[in-house]
Amino acid sequence: MGMKTVVGSFALFAAAASAQSPSVATYSNEGHSIAVNVPSDTASSGSGPIFFQISAPSGTAWTAFGQGSRMAGSNMFVIYSAGNGNVTLSPRLGTGHNMPQHDSSTMVTLLEGSGVASDGSLIANVRCDNCNSWSGGSMSYTSSSSSWIYASRSGSALDSTDVSESIAMHNSDTSFSLDLTEGTGGSSPNPFVAASEAPAESTSSSAGTSATASNSASATSSNRASATASSSASATSSNGVSAPVVSSGSDGSGSSSSGSSSGSQRPTNNSATLRSAHGIIMSVLFLGLFPFVSLTLYLPTAIKVRYIHAPLQILNLVLLIAGMALGIVLGQRFDALDGYHMIIGYIVVICLILFQPAMGLYQHLYYHRTGGSSFFGVAHRWFGRTMILLGIVNGGLGWYIAGNTSAYVPYAIVAAIVVLIYISVLLFAWYKSGKKQDPLNEKAGSDRSYEMQRSRESRHQRLSSNEYPQNGTQSTYHQQQRQNTRYTIGSR
Repeated sequence: MGMKTVVGSFALFAAAASAQSPSVATYSNEGHSIAVNVPSDTASSGSGPIFFQISAPSGTAWTAFGQGSRMAGSNMFVIYSAGNGNVTLSPRLGTGHNMPQHDSSTMVTLLEGSGVASDGSLIANVRCDNCNSWSGGSMSYTSSSSSWIYASRSGSALDSTDVSESIAMHNSDTSFSLDLTEGTGGSSPNPFVAASEAPAESTSSSAGTSATASNSASATSSNRASATASSSASATSSNGVSAPVVSSGSDGSGSSSSGSSSGSQRPTNNSATLRSAHGIIMSVLFLGLFPFVSLTLYLPTAIKVRYIHAPLQILNLVLLIAGMALGIVLGQRFDALDGYHMIIGYIVVICLILFQPAMGLYQHLYYHRTGGSSFFGVAHRWFGRTMILLGIVNGGLGWYIAGNTSAYVPYAIVAAIVVLIYISVLLFAWYKSGKKQDPLNEKAGSDRSYEMQRSRESRHQRLSSNEYPQNGTQSTYHQQQRQNTRYTIGSR
């Protein structure tokens, strides 16, 4: 009997140790981690449920892991606080450089042990029944180098049970790979619950509460562990929160429980800083510098183009190139170089860099040659206005994509004020010109050019025929001609 007791105790100890240390492939980045377990039956059949645990440190607004090599088309799992010690699991489909939207086709269940731990960390034990294929791609459960992405945002808890909750853009992200063969094995309905806390049967629990996934945004509290998959999940787990499988001190190398490497990462980037710099530069340009520098053409000075307007606009173009470079870097990191915000940005920047200076220079030279305005002068003004307006609109789209909801209203207010000031200056200039027409259609300039040309031709004819006043000198005649020319221009 003694030997049987020892053998039985050893078997129970081995079973408990096995339950506490499931075969998992893990990855961690600054306390944000995922551990994936592929049951033996699922690995052999190529389909079926898999289990994973997502954890995040205190001070996290939301964290997410997704299947795929980039955000566009990825199968993402976002978790955030639901309030009252609970967490919400929101399966979402990545769509590129936009906030991912809730995906009701993903069959996931939030299991026992999920919730907010006493130290404020977030824990989500998840079962997924169709993670081998989704609308944006697929994944082999036997892959030794499966592609994953990670993103998170620090900040105050969202405390929302809505699986479609709006989330601000991440300030940390990376991509990595996992060797799923390192996490293959076992058949536990919840491999992340310790043996001492695991239920004796799959339908009961001795400690803690768990959420039963449903189609509604809020969770239904229960004292049993659910193994039924559904389209969405939100947790109600106020106690019995599991300890994270990956320790917070992990270096992010992606090692599995067996000790062999199963993941790799690129360094966490400074996307938040780049995004802020890009947004600030472009907003300052299109809400301030470009429109107001263009209005310097109405300054009452003869040197406004050469010494004020042109130099300032050149400096603006330098800033524009810098802002575009930051935008391209961000687009490469988010794999969103073909997004509508980026495409509009390409158009605006190329037009302002290539066409605007060329048309402005041509008009400047034409004016000094003829004293009037050319077609390119008119095009320079109206094309520039159109690009500025398009840039303002695209800036609003950029803040929307960034998920910075707090910037929407201030940006719109400032844009409205700038447009109002710009139009007011144009109307004032039109009123002061005394012409019942758009002061920038250059008709007045054309008339002036015609009169100046006639004056020059007349002067040359007189010079060639020596037709000077009988009682005056040539110098006196020239002075009179210049005075007549100034009078003609002023009357126009």
